[in-house]
Amino acid sequence: MSTVHDVRGQGPLMGALLLFSSALAALIVANSRYGSAYHDFWRTPHPLAPHLALTFQAVVDKGLMTLFFLVIGLELKREVTHGALRHPRAMILPLLAAMGGMLLPALIYHALNRHGMAAHGWGIPMSTDVAFAAAALAVLGRRVPRNLLIFVLALAIVDDVGAILVIAFYYNQGIEPLPLVGALAVFAALLALARRPRRWVWPHLVLGGALWAALWGAGIDPPLAGVLVAVALPAFRPDAAADHVPLAHRLERRLAPYVTYGVLPLFALANAGLSLAVNDLTAHGRILLGVLLGLLLGKFCGVGGVSWLAANLRLGELPSGVAPRHLGGAAWLSGIGFTMALFINALAFPPGPERAAGKLAILVASPLAFMLGTAWLVMAHRRAARAS
Repeated sequence: MSTVHDVRGQGPLMGALLLFSSALAALIVANSRYGSAYHDFWRTPHPLAPHLALTFQAVVDKGLMTLFFLVIGLELKREVTHGALRHPRAMILPLLAAMGGMLLPALIYHALNRHGMAAHGWGIPMSTDVAFAAAALAVLGRRVPRNLLIFVLALAIVDDVGAILVIAFYYNQGIEPLPLVGALAVFAALLALARRPRRWVWPHLVLGGALWAALWGAGIDPPLAGVLVAVALPAFRPDAAADHVPLAHRLERRLAPYVTYGVLPLFALANAGLSLAVNDLTAHGRILLGVLLGLLLGKFCGVGGVSWLAANLRLGELPSGVAPRHLGGAAWLSGIGFTMALFINALAFPPGPERAAGKLAILVASPLAFMLGTAWLVMAHRRAARAS
């Protein structure tokens, strides 16, 4: 997730740097003499949520991350209505590439972890963190065609949809029927509210809070309420003369900076802290290897191989200015699975060595994929410059 309207600007780069710095700080503190205090703090029940028994970490993961999913949903809505996804023909290649980039990593992980608790982690290496991918493209600047961002953004959007579906239908706690009916009723009210001529933000957010609580009671991960609120928000107003900015776009524009510079770094602080106990990690080396190979080898072969094959078979069209040599760089960058991968890792495994192994693999694979993708695109640019 990222606000990546202009890859040449400093927004994606600064957001990614802050996210990486927060993760590094959490890792350093967790392995210092303050490590016990760090873990105890995030496990402490939050005083403002005593009845829900939410720890400080759960407030971030279950509460604040709802805003992250809301912004993801709003970005999806914008791209579908008047962005990169409004033309079906332009979506064929990113769609096929994303499907390969989700399926192959999951299969690689499953091949190494078929039994026991470890088998639940197959969804971890499926996701792409477009914030870091956009940051890499921002660093490269004019060395890469701007439409490569559109390709990566479209791929990551399909990827996000897949990750959201996996979370909703697989990583749940068992569905409770009555709260689920309540959640459906609240969602219906949100859809009805979107049809009214006067459209304010606050009624949607109040109903969104009710939807969050209903999903919590139903046993479905409550941050998905953010996506459902985004789906229900009106994208365009019929009385455009009174307000030229759609409600969904206004809300996205207001929330995106708070998510990029606040929620995501806080999420990294709460989740990236990992005590590097070698004995615990090696005992679950298959989880570590499955996530690592899934994010690196699986993403590269899945995204790069499928997109190259689809382009050569004329199943889809490369964006203008994007050459086959750029696809390898995009494929490596898609292996950056930081935010969503950590989120799914926390859903797949309880606190313990399994979650630690998955977390370590994510923290190793994501910067490696960043460096490999950046290096690939730099070399592709140099080869093209020499040839011309």
